[in-house]
Amino acid sequence: MAENQKGFTLVEVLIATAISLMIMGAIMVAYMASVKTFNDVKSISDNLESKTPSIELIARYFDRWGVGVVSQADNASCTNCPAAQRSVSITTTNGCSDVTFYGNLYGMGFVQSVSGGAANIVSCRLATGTNNNCYLIWRNNAIINTITGGMVDPVSVSSLSSSNADCSALAAGTTSNVTASSTMSTLTVQAGDVIQRAWHTVRLYCANNSNDSNRKWLYVDLTDNSNGYCNDAQSAMPVAPVESFTATALPVQTGCVSTTGGTACRAVNVNITFRSQTRKAGGTYDTYTTANKTFGR
Repeated sequence: MAENQKGFTLVEVLIATAISLMIMGAIMVAYMASVKTFNDVKSISDNLESKTPSIELIARYFDRWGVGVVSQADNASCTNCPAAQRSVSITTTNGCSDVTFYGNLYGMGFVQSVSGGAANIVSCRLATGTNNNCYLIWRNNAIINTITGGMVDPVSVSSLSSSNADCSALAAGTTSNVTASSTMSTLTVQAGDVIQRAWHTVRLYCANNSNDSNRKWLYVDLTDNSNGYCNDAQSAMPVAPVESFTATALPVQTGCVSTTGGTACRAVNVNITFRSQTRKAGGTYDTYTTANKTFGR
């Protein structure tokens, strides 16, 4: 006897199709929502990841502001030196400041004693590598290097027993961590002398980044002021994507104008609006403002 077989009716097929479409639609909505959430969270995450190291880098530069700088006030013959050790120049256009100041970004040392042509030194990252061996010698708070063409001629450290020695690792009771020849180019050091790497000019400014669709970024330029003896210069180094970067000099007093800086400023307040490099789901970029961050010496 033939078996009676029965398939789905048209109504059942339509109902099954409708249910399938509803399930697919729900899955698609959930997927789109998760993509939107991911993009939005990534935009925020990228912004915060840019903000933290950028602030730390800016703080590092300002922490060196005025350190090891020979100024016209220190030596009138140094006519191409900054007017004062902590001189700062600020110009602001369309919400972006251009800030220039000076400081020693590298090593320094303190001569503890001299014996038999060797100097015992407390070294804080003294180094003699290419483009680093350009040093100024301070004695009794005055520079003793030769000045040529209105600029200081650096000297070279020779026979340095250890490069980039860390003075913070000195054991209690230790009076030095390196030795070097007491004769440095044309100068002979003595106990109490301070050795500092020739200073750099630091410039922070905004510019369009061709690698980011010409959107605005914060940049830094570093210019070596070693009178041509070393050339550790770096230009147009991108720091972070920003919407704005404004600087105000402090305190407002004779020799310090809030909008332009001067020779008597002791701090700089910056207001930075960072921008994420990742678009949110809506096509916009997250911003994060760090306001009233003050760097001073």
